[in-house]
Amino acid sequence: MTPIIAIAGIAGLVWAIVLFRYGDLIAGCLAVLLVGSVFGHAFFHISLITADRLLIGGLIVTYIIYRRLDLADPKPIEKGDLAVFLFIGVLGFSTLTSNWRLSGAQPLATLLFFFCLPVVMYWIGRQAKLTERSLFTTFGFFAVFAVYLALTAFAETRQMWMVVFPRYIASPAYVEFFGRGRGPFLNPVGCGLYMSAGLFGVVQWWPKCRVVGRGIVVVTACVILLGVYCTLTRSVWLGAALGLIMIVGLAIPKSWRVPMLVAVLVAGVAVGVAKRDKLNKFKRDKDVSVKDMSESASLRPILAMVAWKMFLDYPLFGCGFGQYKEYDIEYLQLVVGDLDLDKARPYHQHNVFLAMLAQMGMLGFGAWMIMLGLWTRNAWRLWTSRQAPRWARQLAVFLLALLAAYSFNGMFHDVSVISMSNMLLFFVAGVCQGLMPLLHGAIEARPPSAAYDRRMRSAVGIST
Repeated sequence: MTPIIAIAGIAGLVWAIVLFRYGDLIAGCLAVLLVGSVFGHAFFHISLITADRLLIGGLIVTYIIYRRLDLADPKPIEKGDLAVFLFIGVLGFSTLTSNWRLSGAQPLATLLFFFCLPVVMYWIGRQAKLTERSLFTTFGFFAVFAVYLALTAFAETRQMWMVVFPRYIASPAYVEFFGRGRGPFLNPVGCGLYMSAGLFGVVQWWPKCRVVGRGIVVVTACVILLGVYCTLTRSVWLGAALGLIMIVGLAIPKSWRVPMLVAVLVAGVAVGVAKRDKLNKFKRDKDVSVKDMSESASLRPILAMVAWKMFLDYPLFGCGFGQYKEYDIEYLQLVVGDLDLDKARPYHQHNVFLAMLAQMGMLGFGAWMIMLGLWTRNAWRLWTSRQAPRWARQLAVFLLALLAAYSFNGMFHDVSVISMSNMLLFFVAGVCQGLMPLLHGAIEARPPSAAYDRRMRSAVGIST
């Protein structure tokens, strides 16, 4: 009972601070991301109870109260929302019609904690009151959090364990990826994705700042880039670079874009050719040899072939969500060309798109791609809108960069089952979806009214 009280105390304290200091659903969502990232399952848990799950329960209750008090901002359902509901429905159907009790009901737990809770964040993000202040608070949160992650990643790679917090990051109980900058996520890709979000967030402050402020932006970005490097993960490096280039490319005059793109491509190819051997063979994990690292790239086509063979046998509905390792054994004895598929025996799928295709077939993969495609289209429409204010357009380009980083990392890792990755993506997508009525003049691009402020203060018990 005492540990449960401790978890509830952490969640309650954070929630009380957020609610009474900011009184905002966006701040509540950011608190969930912070607690889930730093004080999640690895920090402390009792069975399935963790601080972040209690906190998101409190967020749901608060959202209901805000709706009753007219403190939220309901928006009409659009195609992007329907795509989310379609995807989660297909995912739930695939899970429940398969062996969801496998490995202690792991498929069901994955459905609930890695997909259903992110959908909750999506919905609350889109229904929150969205203002310039709340969006720049979001950008600032990601930037500050990324600085913490960057410094932690640097300390990990230098084995400066005294300054690493939380302490479980240095625990021998979590040996996978040990030696890389994996942060509180215990995974360099998850850590890199959040640092990428922080990098994309801090550059959004550039138009608002003057000389000193821009200097702080540059220093902060450099610190975050150092942390990205310390993940020692190529997909993280390239995903962060791709998103940053996208933001800069969309912000500069059109006449500069083609020369910039050519210069970046030429520089990238030159570095890739010059450093090819070093990039393919360098020591990253503490207990993994350089030889093992050099062979990791050779597993990608093998895993891709296994997933493709599974898809061909189960094209419409897939083998069932969470059933990949139960079905891949049927293909490990095959030799396809020069590929010995048995080498994939210890590994899960390393590509989020192939994982979706193999487990849910064309039905689930199609729903997944429709959802991501509509998010991308809506973000682009908001970015190119002449009616939307600049701060809303900045959120749109932030989402475009995040989708680019998520998708690029997803081609080499199943990012959907990395802790808190979907929570981040779905939340930002929900906020962007909540801004879509700006395109139709259905909501006004202005700060909250005085009446709203009075209702907010009354709701949290602050006298006016």
